[in-house]
Amino acid sequence: MNWLQSTDQGLFLFVLSFANAVFLPVGPEMAFIPILIVNHSKFIPYAAYSVIGSVLGLMLMYFVSYFYSQTLIEKYFPPEKIARGVSIFSKYGPWALIIASIFPVFPYRILVIISGSLKQKPLTIFSFLTIGKTLRFFGYGFLIAKLGESILK
Repeated sequence: MNWLQSTDQGLFLFVLSFANAVFLPVGPEMAFIPILIVNHSKFIPYAAYSVIGSVLGLMLMYFVSYFYSQTLIEKYFPPEKIARGVSIFSKYGPWALIIASIFPVFPYRILVIISGSLKQKPLTIFSFLTIGKTLRFFGYGFLIAKLGESILK
């Protein structure tokens, strides 16, 4: 608790969000929520760090899949997940990225990789990812800022 209160956690949240977008299976919410409960007055910069880190990490995944999609897909992802991702992306297009970014039910990394391998427009993809991640982290931040005192009690 002292570490959470005594230091600025923005860089930590940025790195954690970036790592989660690229390879880390643990979501940044595992740190984001406790950090905000202790220091909910900084939810705007902390949410911004989380959004930026996550979107930059997903941009990296997009460009890797854009240029190396066949190698990446065949080597690291099971065919059933790819088929499911292509089905969802074909049905909903980039709008699926917003839903997957807000609600971590479906691994959004796979949708980002599929969008890169399908050579979707980068500006569209990054815009939709930014909208989804902004709604997710600022939504968490807003709820914790409003409920933070009651959670601590």
